[in-house]
Amino acid sequence: MRHLLQLEWMKLYKLVSFRLFTIFYLVALPALLLTGKRLGDLPPPLMTNEVFFIFPTVWEYLGYIGNWLCFFFFGFLSIISVTLEHSYRTMRQNIITGMSRGQYFRGKLYFILAVCLAATLYYALVGFTIGYFSTETIYWHKVWQNADYIPRYFLMCFGYMSFGLFLGLLIRRTGIALFLYLSYVMFIELILRWGVHLQLFNHRSMHFYPMNAAEDLVPVPFLGMADKFMAEQGFSIYLQPGEAAITVIVYSAIFLYLGYRRVKYSDL
Repeated sequence: MRHLLQLEWMKLYKLVSFRLFTIFYLVALPALLLTGKRLGDLPPPLMTNEVFFIFPTVWEYLGYIGNWLCFFFFGFLSIISVTLEHSYRTMRQNIITGMSRGQYFRGKLYFILAVCLAATLYYALVGFTIGYFSTETIYWHKVWQNADYIPRYFLMCFGYMSFGLFLGLLIRRTGIALFLYLSYVMFIELILRWGVHLQLFNHRSMHFYPMNAAEDLVPVPFLGMADKFMAEQGFSIYLQPGEAAITVIVYSAIFLYLGYRRVKYSDL
């Protein structure tokens, strides 16, 4: 495992895109949340911008910002980590020089797991730091009240990256894979859910699509009250955290299995 991770690191750390994505994530995650200090009075139910920074709600708002950043930066990174290797014939060279196809795939899997873990640890560090210095009185039960967002954040990141890895292995053309990734997450899945699924089969199963489940792990915080009200009426705009987690795990396993089959049985 360590050897495969070292190989992936050697391939990627010199890439300008890898460095840019990493720097933008490290800077943008706290910076975007802290821009909330410039906001004045907010409409109900928020009322004050303090909710962005204090425990326990800092986990929710920071997580939602991270949701967008992981979708864009790390989803792209998982695609580029494969497609650039195919363009430069690095994958073929690895196989020729003795690496098995299974080892090649495991290297990619270990890489996205490492990125997701690092991104999650940074999210936890930023959330705890901002919350600690912004909350007037620290009660530890409040600090950890929404700490379940930390493992949910990891799964959310892994859901985006496993889908990106699958597309990269399937298509192997950077531009096409990135376009399809963006199109599916931002447009195609919405069309399938609201334009097709809802019209043909009006059921909450419309929420169990892969990228919607990943997004519902760390959803829009201020819609929580509306979602609770709608849930009482028999309809919810979000999956429950447990439902979203299981859905992301299942879809990620499918994406990884199909990606492995693509590596194992396709031409280099």
